[in-house]
Amino acid sequence: MAAPVLAAAFAALLLSGPADAGERHHTVQAASPQPVAEVLRAGGGTVSGSVAAVGVTWMTVQDGSGRTDVTMRGFLPEGVQPGAPITVTGRVRKGGLVASEIILADGSLHRPTRDRDDD
Repeated sequence: MAAPVLAAAFAALLLSGPADAGERHHTVQAASPQPVAEVLRAGGGTVSGSVAAVGVTWMTVQDGSGRTDVTMRGFLPEGVQPGAPITVTGRVRKGGLVASEIILADGSLHRPTRDRDDD
């Protein structure tokens, strides 16, 4: 009688493995934009603002509530310039946003080649 119970417990353990592995990958879905300060407190989301500073793989986005550094895997898309309006969706990491989507003023959507955790 113990063998069927052990077999059932083992099967349940095996089936729970993939579900647990999937929970470790965090993605952020685009939503209506929120103030920068709220997105930083929430751990991620979508912000709309203007570009305050630009590097090759990073930028600073600001709105009326604050500003945050935004990084992207790979290079930023062409057209990201200081003063330009921008919408960014991402998750908070090390006090800034890691972009999963960037929408430029012309409406073009840009995503990094891979969106995964390096933790």
